[in-house]
Parts: sequence; C-alpha cells; structure tokens
Amino acid sequence: MIMSDIIPSQLSEQGQIARKVLQDILWKMEFPASVEAEEMPEQIILSITSDESLGLLIGKGGQTLNAMESIVRAITQHKTKEYGKRITVDAEGYRQRQDARLEEMAREAANRVIETGESVMMEPMNARDRRIVHMAATEVEGITTVSMGEEPYRRVVICLPGQEPVDR
Repeated sequence: MIMSDIIPSQLSEQGQIARKVLQDILWKMEFPASVEAEEMPEQIILSITSDESLGLLIGKGGQTLNAMESIVRAITQHKTKEYGKRITVDAEGYRQRQDARLEEMAREAANRVIETGESVMMEPMNARDRRIVHMAATEVEGITTVSMGEEPYRRVVICLPGQEPVDR
C-alpha cells in the first residue's frame, strides 16, 4: 500500500504519527518534499519524494537518513507507546539500493567462506545494515554469522558453523 493508494486514516495510528512527524521535520527544514507511507505487519516505510535533489537528506553513507529515522522512531514511540513496528525512512530509493548492495556483498563473502574455509569480517556498520548482512549471509547453506566489536566499529563476521570467528 503506497500513500497515494490509501487514505492516511487507513494507516495505523503509529503509521499516521510517523508520517506526520517526518513531514513536520521536512517542513521545519524548509525542504520542499512530501512523504508517502507504506505499512506492513512489521514495518512502516516512509518515502520522501521531491522535485529537488534529495542528496542532502540522504547524507554521506545515508547518515542523515539514519538520523532522521532515529528521530522519527523515537518521537513516534513516545507518542504512541508502541515499539513493535520498525520505521524506515527512505529517499530516492537509497535504502533499496543500499540493501541490495549489502545483500550481494554478504552472499559473496559467504560463498568465499565456503570456498576457502576462512571467516570473513565485514566493514563496520550500523545495526540496520548488520541485520541485512546477517540475514543475507545465512541464506547460504553452511554459513553462520556473528557480530563483534563495540559501536561504532561493530562488524559482522561470516564463518562456518563451529568455527571461531577471527577478529582481523
């Protein structure tokens, strides 16, 4: 369900509030954009659209999107007292492209582990990206994953079951 296909009142209370919070943030930033919402049982996706370039809202490596997502999630959870649905903020399909890139990297690394028998340590990434890597890598049969390190340097290690993950 994309916002243009449904009336905002058909979104859950959490979806409506998240959409309004993001719209308010953009309005206060004086950024000419609108927000479309898609709601699924476990996730609310807020997509920013504009005639302007959205690079500024995406930020380097998606950092600005990540920050806006954290703010929208915190305000929405505070207002609704609901914590169940994941809230994702996207602009210009950035999240989809990033997710596809991470999934491909994870599968390639998992296949390399199968071929060589050596664990592979991924680059440091945020919790959202680590989750995507964990899920994609474990789709390869005979692979397990573990997160190692402390934020902001936490990484996913892809290895064989029972193999001690190497921190290199």
